[in-house]
Amino acid sequence: MKTVFIAMSLVVAAFAAACTTSEAPVYEAQQVEVSSLMASPGYAWFPAEMSVYTPATSAVESIQSSFDVKDQKVVIFVKPACSCRGTMRLFPQIVKTLRAAGVPDANIEIWSMRSEADKQPYAPTITITDLPTIHVFRNGSTSAIVLESEYNERNADSLIAAAVTR
Repeated sequence: MKTVFIAMSLVVAAFAAACTTSEAPVYEAQQVEVSSLMASPGYAWFPAEMSVYTPATSAVESIQSSFDVKDQKVVIFVKPACSCRGTMRLFPQIVKTLRAAGVPDANIEIWSMRSEADKQPYAPTITITDLPTIHVFRNGSTSAIVLESEYNERNADSLIAAAVTR
């Protein structure tokens, strides 16, 4: 009887060990359309910030004259649940500036991430170290990066204009 109990205990322990994993879950970035951000109740802060922000005319004109819809796109990596100023202010202000300049939504990619470690489609060429991070692509590679650390509450328009014109 003792042998049967030991054997059964070993079988149960083996099954229990097989069901556990020590690997952390792998999260993947999710692409979000600008239009869904504008209409989602969970993102009420996004259109609210866009509505109160007015980009400088000079920045808008600079983007209009230099943005090439065939060869350029803006890729934004953001953690929407973050209440930091980069997410709550810089991100919507940059989107507002781009839209004011006539950049099509198809040329603005937004990737929602839980953390910098999330898998994202640009991983072979881009390592994300801060969220939000804005990459301007020209001809398939990064031509400029806008970081939250460069933002001073008033310069989102000039930051994205400078990045687009590089």
